[in-house]
Amino acid sequence: MAPAEKKQKSLTSFFQPRPASSPVAASQKPTTQSQSPSRAETNKTKPVETSRKRPLEEDADRVNNGSNRALKRRKADISEEAEGEVTPAPSSPLGSKARPSAPKPSSRTERFLCVEPSSDAAVPLEEDDEEEEDAEMARRRKEDLHKRFVKKLGHPDSMLRRRGPAVEEATQGAEDEDGEDGDEEEAPPPPKGAKKGGARANKKLTPMEIQFLDIKRKHMDTVLIVEVGYKFRFFGEDARIAARELSIVCIPGKFRYDEHPSESHLDRFASASIPVHRLPVHAKRLVAAGHKVGVVRQIETAALKKAGDNRNAPFVRKLTNVYTKGTYIDENGELDAQGDNGAPAAGYLLCITETPSKGQGTDEKVDVGIVAVQPATGDIIYDNFEDGFMRSEIETRLLHISPCEFVIVGDLTKGTDKMIRHLSGSSTNVFGDRSRVERVPRSKTMAAEAYTHVTQFYADKMKDTAAESADNGTAVLLLDKVLHLPEAVTICLSAMITHLKEYGLEHIFDLTKYFQSFTTRQHMLINGSTLESLEVYRNSTDHTEHGSLFWALDKTSTRFGQRLLRKWVGRPLLDDSQLAERVAAVEEIANGQGTPQVDKLEALLVGIKADLERSLIRMYYAKCSRPELLAVLQSLQRIATQYATIQTASDIGFDSPLITNALLSLPHILDTIISYLDKINPEAARKDDKYNFFREAEQNEDIQDFKMGIVAVEQELDEHRRDAAAKLGRKKPVDYVTVAGIEYLIEVLNTDLKNVPASWAKISGTKKLSRFHTPEAVRLLAARDQNREALASACDAAFAALLHDLAHDAYQPLRDAVASLATLDCLMSLARVARLPGYTKPTFLPSSAPPQISVTAGRHPVADHTLPNGYIPFTAALASPTPLAYLITGPNMGGKSSFVRALALLALLAQIGSYVRVLRAATPRSLVLLDELGRGTSTHDGAAIAHAVLHHVAHNLLCPTLFITHYQNLARMADPTGDGPIRNVHMRFTATRPDGREAPDDEAGADGEGDDDVDAAADEEITFLYEVAEGVAHRSYGLNVARLARIPRKVINVAARKSRELERDMRIRRLQGAGRLLSDLFTTGNEVDAADQLDHLISSIEQL
Repeated sequence: MAPAEKKQKSLTSFFQPRPASSPVAASQKPTTQSQSPSRAETNKTKPVETSRKRPLEEDADRVNNGSNRALKRRKADISEEAEGEVTPAPSSPLGSKARPSAPKPSSRTERFLCVEPSSDAAVPLEEDDEEEEDAEMARRRKEDLHKRFVKKLGHPDSMLRRRGPAVEEATQGAEDEDGEDGDEEEAPPPPKGAKKGGARANKKLTPMEIQFLDIKRKHMDTVLIVEVGYKFRFFGEDARIAARELSIVCIPGKFRYDEHPSESHLDRFASASIPVHRLPVHAKRLVAAGHKVGVVRQIETAALKKAGDNRNAPFVRKLTNVYTKGTYIDENGELDAQGDNGAPAAGYLLCITETPSKGQGTDEKVDVGIVAVQPATGDIIYDNFEDGFMRSEIETRLLHISPCEFVIVGDLTKGTDKMIRHLSGSSTNVFGDRSRVERVPRSKTMAAEAYTHVTQFYADKMKDTAAESADNGTAVLLLDKVLHLPEAVTICLSAMITHLKEYGLEHIFDLTKYFQSFTTRQHMLINGSTLESLEVYRNSTDHTEHGSLFWALDKTSTRFGQRLLRKWVGRPLLDDSQLAERVAAVEEIANGQGTPQVDKLEALLVGIKADLERSLIRMYYAKCSRPELLAVLQSLQRIATQYATIQTASDIGFDSPLITNALLSLPHILDTIISYLDKINPEAARKDDKYNFFREAEQNEDIQDFKMGIVAVEQELDEHRRDAAAKLGRKKPVDYVTVAGIEYLIEVLNTDLKNVPASWAKISGTKKLSRFHTPEAVRLLAARDQNREALASACDAAFAALLHDLAHDAYQPLRDAVASLATLDCLMSLARVARLPGYTKPTFLPSSAPPQISVTAGRHPVADHTLPNGYIPFTAALASPTPLAYLITGPNMGGKSSFVRALALLALLAQIGSYVRVLRAATPRSLVLLDELGRGTSTHDGAAIAHAVLHHVAHNLLCPTLFITHYQNLARMADPTGDGPIRNVHMRFTATRPDGREAPDDEAGADGEGDDDVDAAADEEITFLYEVAEGVAHRSYGLNVARLARIPRKVINVAARKSRELERDMRIRRLQGAGRLLSDLFTTGNEVDAADQLDHLISSIEQL
């Protein structure tokens, strides 16, 4: 240890300044005689500069700034007096003795020595003594600083424990407003040459940052927005995410939260900030980008904190809100906004779990359970089903529900996981936006744990309900319904309760009345491929609603009516009586246009501007604002008042039971609404004045006590004016002024400052006057602020209690009334569509009648709105026994698919519905659409598949069928006499050659091409008539499509030549085959074989 100690001692000795007996610095090198005169003169007037400035001198300048400035002024005065009297320094030996030079320092210690300006000038003795005293004072100060520095440098253990000075925020004092870091002493900066590394160089964290790290380490998957004074701030990696998504500035710093060595040179977190009032806007943008967002708030106020026991502690902060796409409930009532692609702002949150059932490969079966929740409306959907390896059932439900967030319980099979990633993994998917996915592990005993969890959850709810209401029979029935859910659904329900508890939304499952099964016997089930093919919800081009069937039908006036219409379009009715009731209601409204009752109903719906359904659920969550509560109650009051005089159904003026039942439910909520409006002060609620929100008679004792306390303090402040005037020597009471938000200031002219007591605190002033706070005013203002903040807390608690009572007592009747309004809005929308030109009421056949579809002059319900010249009408009739199926041929782009879709959409409109899966789930009551079945395989395989499927649906299923094909040989399946179930139809067109002659549609040539004229075939102009006619189109006219696509002329000519050659070879082979069949027919002796050969011969001749 001795050598080490000796080495440490020699290290500290490098910092020891050399003693000097004269003002000349000990570290100054004497000027040699070899120097030139000019250089010597420069050394006399300019200090010698070292290679770098010493940190020790910086500390000395900071600590003794005032003394150094006085020392410099004194030296400057001496220099001015001695100017012009400077004589060269004596070169005699006596002169050397009088001013002995310091020993020459070594090259190693030279850079650590103190440097003073060089001066060889002789000064008077008195001045020399005074300068020597000043130099001694400076030397002692530097020695003191040197000892303190060496003491800290010599104890590295203490530096390891110390994290460095506190990380000061850019505007710490203004943002914190509480001085929470004021009790921390900032350590002096380390020397510039000090070696930094790891945790030893890091600075000490502030209490606020310690709070942030404690919360962040528990929520690493959450972007935290922290309230700091008058701003919300992001720290670390969260700041980088916020800067990217919100386009705000990110101040560089540490991005990691684990003290990684790669960031050891950084002393603060990266940060970004947003204003307090912009929190809802930026939080919504982060949520829309797919992030999980948490808001950390200060849960105590400055005045109450100052009066409490933790006045010297930092503000208490807690994670108060967590948001995701599926759980975001805007607290500012801005839920009507939609995404850029037309997607709903807040969609469903879907939980899914599955268990392998049986089979492998193409025979794989899985048992699937789902629970979907829409927090913005309170709707809950559940289902349990078995799905095959194609996962068509899962796809159907996902396309109907369109979830914006997934909660996956356990591991999914490869097929299911691929399906979810396909539907949700892109911002241009069928959902219209990227969906968020969270995964939850599934234990082997999760089924039993989920049942116990759900049972305990609803048992606790029933206890609370029984304590508040004596009638809990309905709750028992609903609980029984929940407990009898399938096992997979119970697992999802338990996972969703746990998941939503983090967001404070688990109370949505109290509304068991709104539990709905996805598959019911009252509605049809449209599979996912049909939804996409028919473009029911979104078009297939950019996946927006524009150009879809829902877009064409949506004439609603309210947002909640629009959501209900979307359900109607995707889930058509199966029950004949309900369907007839809905059609009769639409007919009555459509025919009653201009009547008082219809005009009154239309004006009522158009006047509803708020989204009442979402506002009610926000009230249920206790997240609505005071102005929103007033607006909703007044809107419902206005609606109920218009039908308050209704006593019976005959008073309404409508005959439809669907309309009368909806209108009769509206007056029932009037008394409930008035009882709550009587408690509210409308003017204060409209201004969001929490202090006067309740009428005086409805204010509780706490609110009244705190208001009286504020009044008493203000009375004392008014009386204090006389005391303040007496101290200033005035006869009249002083007047208080308010400047820059600071109240109760007393202004005193600067000429009268001699009368101001010393205990008064000066706050601000001008050239003419000063403003003061008296000690009594400071005390009274603190008491007033405490009462104000306690009053604010009491007002918030009273408002929360009001919302709780409203959710418990009034939510369900108000929700039922809004549902009735949504039904009326949907009926009004369908009635507006029915009044458009060309629309007529459909006629439904009884269930016992054979299947039949008959359309006369039908139009495509969507294309008719988008095409500039409208849609050409068509007529079609499918009936049993004949014709039950249309085999549709025609040229490419001739309108075959449009005709089929138009007929399907008209069938959908007839009952706001669609059909079930083709073949597997088809029934005689189904409409089957097959578009180019067999395409994508070889010609013979494709034709064989198409032949077999058409024969099956036409002869076995006996259901109406539309079959599009380019296999012209399938036309032989139709009976030439027209008595069979299959009939040939085609889309009409005309083909015109360059010379103006019309090209016949016969078997000569390929694609309308003559045997000797290839150019004529390539230049044929096809005119599509878009009309359905009987017969077969023998060509597809693919060369016309190539010409429209502007393929080079040479390529088209080569294709026409090759097409002619291939058709000629095919005709030769067919002729050769027919000749062989004819020869075998005359040589065979078996009648059965002869009959078969005769059939083959006839088929060959037909093909020729």
